[in-house]
Amino acid sequence: MGGHHKKNLRAEKAKVKLKGAKLPKGLNVTKTDFKVRKIEIREQLKEYSQPASQFNGSQRQLNLKEILARLKHHNLKFRSDALRNVRDAVKGGQADHLVGHLNDLLQGIAAGALDMERDVRVESFKTLDVLLEALPSTAIVPFFHIIAAYLRCAMTHVQPAIQEDSLQLLDVLLLRVPARLLAERSASTIIGNFIDMISRTRHDTQRTNRLLTVRVVSAGSGQLTTIKWRTKVLLRLHQILGTLLQQQQQQLPRSDARQPPARIVHFDAKRPQYYNVLRPQLEDKRDLYAIVGESARRDENEQLRGYVEQLMPLLHDNWIEVRPQQQQQKKHQQQQQQQLLSADAAASLHVLLDIVAQLCQLVQQYETMQQDATHELSMWMRSNYANSFVRVFLKECNYPYQQIPSISETSTTHTKKKTKAKGKRELATGGEMCIAQNLTLVQLVCYFWPQPVGEQASDDYGCLLQYMNQCLHRLSQLSVDEQLRLVVALRALLLDNGLALLQLRSHQMGSVMQHCIEKYVAQEYTTREGVATRMLNLLCQLVQRSELYHGYGGKEQFATLLDYLPQLLLKPSVADVTLTAMSTLCRQQNVVFMTALADSVNEVLANVEQLQVTGDSGTDESRFEHQKRILNLFYYARRCGDPHKLQSALHLLEQNTSERVSSYFKCMLSYD
Repeated sequence: MGGHHKKNLRAEKAKVKLKGAKLPKGLNVTKTDFKVRKIEIREQLKEYSQPASQFNGSQRQLNLKEILARLKHHNLKFRSDALRNVRDAVKGGQADHLVGHLNDLLQGIAAGALDMERDVRVESFKTLDVLLEALPSTAIVPFFHIIAAYLRCAMTHVQPAIQEDSLQLLDVLLLRVPARLLAERSASTIIGNFIDMISRTRHDTQRTNRLLTVRVVSAGSGQLTTIKWRTKVLLRLHQILGTLLQQQQQQLPRSDARQPPARIVHFDAKRPQYYNVLRPQLEDKRDLYAIVGESARRDENEQLRGYVEQLMPLLHDNWIEVRPQQQQQKKHQQQQQQQLLSADAAASLHVLLDIVAQLCQLVQQYETMQQDATHELSMWMRSNYANSFVRVFLKECNYPYQQIPSISETSTTHTKKKTKAKGKRELATGGEMCIAQNLTLVQLVCYFWPQPVGEQASDDYGCLLQYMNQCLHRLSQLSVDEQLRLVVALRALLLDNGLALLQLRSHQMGSVMQHCIEKYVAQEYTTREGVATRMLNLLCQLVQRSELYHGYGGKEQFATLLDYLPQLLLKPSVADVTLTAMSTLCRQQNVVFMTALADSVNEVLANVEQLQVTGDSGTDESRFEHQKRILNLFYYARRCGDPHKLQSALHLLEQNTSERVSSYFKCMLSYD
């Protein structure tokens, strides 16, 4: 063994050694700068480039039968491709060919909402969105129960990811399905599923209270936190309640609908006359379930009561968990800093208050539709939830709400300018980006406390009225949505609760009313979304109620508005409610308004032919009826102005308008 080892060593030493410099660093690299040419099979590219969504059964293309089979295939790619093929076919204008197969097609597409792969779920939502957009609602109605069933299964799924994506399916339905169909078919069931997504039944008590659930979040997973998840769910709940409100609004009788003028028949004894007797058309007022013989649904009163019983405690508990904790601080600034809301808390408060406002509107609209309006449901709601709502949202928090400024707003010079502008807004309204929440809270407090009594209620309403004055001072800085909420809050304060609040806070109520009139005469209310018109309607309703008119100060308070009202008759159009308010003022013998109207008689009569009244049907008879309403105003105001001015206005009216308008005005002036 030893000799063999020495022999090997001698052999190694005898080998020729390569001597020379080593390769420089970087040259011992594999070269990849060579060119290659792709292998292309022309026939395959030609077949693939053609749209596979054409259901003609040609070679290498999927027909409808194959696509329906692939929607249920175990392979991920097959299912995704089938959904894309359906979407491409609908975009290509072939949606009419799918109407006969909607049952199987919607079954396969909606089933994608329960798929374990998120890519398939996203493709399913996109395809359903395109399909519902292309097809009429009448074609979807017979198969809507299929989509609703899969939606409910997705909302109650054990996988959190499928629950979260089910909200995207609901967004598609809210966007593409008519509100009436969604509200009638499955709104109540969907609301119950929403409640199950954020809470569970509490079994330790006999009451129907529920307990909020906590969403478990793993670190770094990118999932939603509990607060954001609840806010995301409640936003969809807010949209569902909005569909119920739209359905009820369509059933409400129109207040601006005017009855057609009655046919006047003059009796003549010398010739026969015929008087027709109109028989009212008989209507079947039974619901659909009674007609088809099915079991009736729960009464709408019971449904609304169930919504309130389930949602109100959850909304209170949700805000108690989100709001800043009350802590005793030595310094006032530290205590104020403690009450600032985070961005998530402000978003949560926004949707919570909006849902409560929708519940109140549903109750009010339901009571309006009832023939014997006893307001029993409103009284029940106030007796059970008024004290807890005011305590949780108003008394135990630092009103008005404020939000913590974001850190990114002070990082650059551009954002500093934004922060400075928002700082002015914060001083004006009491909180940064919380104006909508504060105004909605004013409306809700007025609903829950319609008859405030006592020193504590006076203090609470004093805080609200002070905030309303701040908003009116900075009215031009408010957005359109915030101005709409401001008008709603003013209606609740000044009109609905006006008599009770005048006894508690007469000085502050007069100040708010003065600012409202000044801002309207100065035309600071925006005309977008009808904000200025709604504010004018509110002021006109206040003027028509004599107890409120005198309670706010009478002609001394409303003199500016009364002098400005005749100027509205010089514009291209005027609201019907404005004409009604003017007629009421004339019948009440309001000297201030009638004097201003008589002084502008020439300008008003010159514009009477061009003036349009909102709600006018456009016929000559309806237009003449509105013109007579305007001319009748001067019957009451003729003694407040110069008689020579009225005669000169009549002379100009005869020259510039039709004969029947001038004749009617002349007869009206001569009538005593």
